[in-house]
Amino acid sequence: MRHFPSVVLLTALLTPALGRAQLMLPGALQASPSAANPNPTGATPGQPKPAGLKPPSEETIFGQELSRDGFAGIITFQRGSGKGLEITRLLIAGEQISRPGEQCQVEVAGTPIQTRFAGRPKGVSRYEVAIETCPFSLDVLEGAVLVTRAPQTCDFLAADCRVDPAGLWGPPGNAIGPDQTKQLERERGLVDSAMPAKFHALLTSAGKDKDAVKQIASEQAGFSSEREVICRNYLREDIHGFCALRITQARALALQAAFEDRAKARTKPASAKKKPASNFKRNSKADPKPEPGPAPQSKARSE
Repeated sequence: MRHFPSVVLLTALLTPALGRAQLMLPGALQASPSAANPNPTGATPGQPKPAGLKPPSEETIFGQELSRDGFAGIITFQRGSGKGLEITRLLIAGEQISRPGEQCQVEVAGTPIQTRFAGRPKGVSRYEVAIETCPFSLDVLEGAVLVTRAPQTCDFLAADCRVDPAGLWGPPGNAIGPDQTKQLERERGLVDSAMPAKFHALLTSAGKDKDAVKQIASEQAGFSSEREVICRNYLREDIHGFCALRITQARALALQAAFEDRAKARTKPASAKKKPASNFKRNSKADPKPEPGPAPQSKARSE
């Protein structure tokens, strides 16, 4: 029988919601200078090849207390058995079910909470978290995790608390100082060439497939709105732009993964041609002369 973490209600309520930033800044990528390329797409006729990006490492989230929108709840991680990922603390903010608008929070007990690696469907490491009352998945970004869940909210009835774990969990927004903000500004320039290059390479790889071209273009057109929805409540986002950077990084890696999938499908070797059935080799000791009468029919052995 699987053991699911239980939850306990903390007596302390969350402090009143902090000011929320509305202005979105463009995102950027974490990348080394060596990854720069005078030709961002690395394109060759008919087969563009954008410079590769590496997915963020889980090491960037170890030893940190991350909060949703930079102020709500706490999630911490450690390396699990093998190369797995474990949650060492999970505190999720929400509002009371019986008194909507009144803040509450629940802490998931039974830590460490095990996770299951689910591959990199969008270019970054994804883990599934099987909490009985509130299962969700998370994507590992640079120093942050993006939590997704459908439906978005969870009801912890015993705690009279409805929580919403979905969103970007990153460092406290008021802890990102001037020096880090300057670093984020420097990173921002990289995305100005990297993400559009990934998009155009993917679009080109679709060739004359009108449906694919339409879908790719539509998803890219909606990205800015999606990023704003995710980042609009991140604490002091208008000052540092941390959330926008990380979501843009995730988008660039998703575009790269989609491009690589198309490239693999395009270069997949054709099925090997069937070879003509060869004659059974004659036994060297057999008489090469044909039998005087019709040869007896052999029975086929069923497998």
